[in-house]
Amino acid sequence: MGNGRDGGGYPTPRRPSSSLDPSEERETSATLSSYDSDSNDMALEALGRGSQGLGFLPTTYESLDHVETTGSLKSRKTWPDRSITDFLVGMFLHEINQIYEIIHPPSFQSRYDAWCKSQETDDHSGGAASEDDIDFGVLVLRVCLLSIQNLPHPKYPTIGVLNTHLDHLEHWFCTLADDLGNFQALEKKPSILTIQHRFYHVCYLQNYAKIRPSWSVLSAAVKGARELGLHLKDPGVPISELDMELRRRTFWSLYVWDRYMCTFFGLWPLIPEGYFDIDPPHDNLQALAITPYALTPFTDRVFHIRLARYLTAFMSPPSWKDDQHTAAVVAEFAQRFQEVIIDQLPPAYWLDNPDTTWDIADSAIPRKREYLHLSIYSTKASLYRAFADPCNHLHRETNTLPKHGTDLLTLSHRRALMDATCKAISSITKLYALTGDEEGGAAERLFMLPIWLVDALACLGVCLLSVQADERRLAEKGLQISPDQGLRSSFATFFDAFALLCQQAPQYGLAKRGMKVLESLHSTLHSSPSRKMLLNADDGETVTLGAFSIGQTGGTSFQLEHALVSLHSRGGEGSHGRNSTPLPEWLPSFLETPGRSWLFQDGAVFGNLLA
Repeated sequence: MGNGRDGGGYPTPRRPSSSLDPSEERETSATLSSYDSDSNDMALEALGRGSQGLGFLPTTYESLDHVETTGSLKSRKTWPDRSITDFLVGMFLHEINQIYEIIHPPSFQSRYDAWCKSQETDDHSGGAASEDDIDFGVLVLRVCLLSIQNLPHPKYPTIGVLNTHLDHLEHWFCTLADDLGNFQALEKKPSILTIQHRFYHVCYLQNYAKIRPSWSVLSAAVKGARELGLHLKDPGVPISELDMELRRRTFWSLYVWDRYMCTFFGLWPLIPEGYFDIDPPHDNLQALAITPYALTPFTDRVFHIRLARYLTAFMSPPSWKDDQHTAAVVAEFAQRFQEVIIDQLPPAYWLDNPDTTWDIADSAIPRKREYLHLSIYSTKASLYRAFADPCNHLHRETNTLPKHGTDLLTLSHRRALMDATCKAISSITKLYALTGDEEGGAAERLFMLPIWLVDALACLGVCLLSVQADERRLAEKGLQISPDQGLRSSFATFFDAFALLCQQAPQYGLAKRGMKVLESLHSTLHSSPSRKMLLNADDGETVTLGAFSIGQTGGTSFQLEHALVSLHSRGGEGSHGRNSTPLPEWLPSFLETPGRSWLFQDGAVFGNLLA
């Protein structure tokens, strides 16, 4: 199932393997002017108004040429048969909405049923389509497209329902959604539906690594949210608590996505701090438990919001980057992170020994838990990211300016970085299992998971390179260290995770690119003289310090620490020959950028995604 899409007998490789080729980007879904058309004459055609109502199509296509030769004008007069949208909407509500939770499934289902009935019975008496009708139609299409991205899926067999090639179906839905969005006038005041369908469009584009188009659509969504007053605590008109909660969820989902893109891609935020006063979501819908703690399908998203706000306080503003290189400041932020995030987790989402009894009440919790854990560990790793090379040996070998000194605290930060990164990799591995081909070709495999994995592998690998550089310098001074179990575990984790990336590479383009980017790092670590010893040596009795330790009979952790600090403080690096071990060409970019944006700012890595 994972090697092709089951579209009623039209097997084909999944598109992600070619998702990095700009020449193959679909114009209809990647356009930067999705909201710049003023062709209002297409409004009635788009929804097939008049005596015929919506033009519901049969469930079969003659061929791909049927879509390509009839062109967009024909597509404006057609709408999918309801059996198709029923299938895709149902899949979204049961399998995919759990990732976003910005719509209320019972309310959405009720409105969808009424909307479809209205179109089928031509309830508008030949009048013009209302703006809300059109917006809801686009929302339905965007929801369906997110479902299509997750097909094939064993729980949702398509034979007999979607009797057409899934690529054809996706092209059809993209064209229709873009056409409906394009005809709406620029002066039209957006509704909550407008913001929601634009948000889903962002997610759809992001899954295909269409970074710039997704940023453009997110910008349009944020602009619409401001016009709608979605950032305000008081909407200015009486609305129900349900509608107010959906406003809160929608705004904060935009906020999280905005901060995510700033962190990963080095972009400036679209939603500036201090210019909104809307409360965070109250998390009071569809409660699974209310005592002794609240637990709803949205609870995990509340913590994603807290993580985004925390990242903003520490990571985002470029003028604050110096703090990321100050060990004492990082330690303070780490303590605060423990208090405001980790200590507040409900039992179902605990990092250690979570209460899995709630998995029965909501089958989505295991997947949500791993995503939340991944976000927590990755955020925690971000705190320590600048200390991957605490003794600055790699900085010197790459002619990169060091930005911090070396002491016990900086060494402990490397240990914390490696620990958090290994745990993040563990969560990624579990998510690959939860979204595996045997469970369906989840869209997360197209972009999110490979990007997280490549970043984690790079971070862990650089830490291991720095440890080896430290070992070489200490050996030159006659001090032999004995690596601890944590370091051995980190090496094993790196090689296992790289094997996972290689396993994904044949099917997924970003995984393939990431594998090539990390090949030199993998080769260097794999050929290391200490690798065999690290993975097979007898542990013995050791005292842990930072990422490594020294045997009890050979000295103390205090002696080792002073040896490292002394080596750095004497400034005798010039007397040593340059390390002959080949280093990754992207290493200077990694060392110069404490955040993750180096992945997309270095042309040798994923830089073309922002081009």
